Amino acid sequence: MSKRKSHGVNVGSASILLIFTVLSLVSFATLALVNSKADYNLSSKLSDRQAAYYNACHAGNCFIAAVNSGYESNLQDDIIKKSIPITDNQSLDIALISNNSNNSINSGNNYTVIQWQIINYDDTEYDYTLPVFR
Repeated sequence: MSKRKSHGVNVGSASILLIFTVLSLVSFATLALVNSKADYNLSSKLSDRQAAYYNACHAGNCFIAAVNSGYESNLQDDIIKKSIPITDNQSLDIALISNNSNNSINSGNNYTVIQWQIINYDDTEYDYTLPVFR
């Protein structure tokens, strides 16, 4: 007549499994929120950078149109140069040369674009090496 007493091992395992599941869901939700915030910040910076670049390109096109319609400034050896700032560390450098000096026919334009280049003024040297052990 001895009765075996069962110990409630299975009663605690359900609670532990529920706690583990809730902690996992909270952790993944937090990671997803942090990742989406980082993506939003990156896309905002890229959007601002792209808008600044296209504003500089539009200003460069206006400069070229003004030069072709008779505006002449900073003329050195039949070359006109202009630097348009994009950010604090970058600018769009444009150089035009007179069509009279290089004997080319370019659909009625007085000048030809010889340089349309983004110049970086940041002197930072980046370290691209990886600390890998052999």
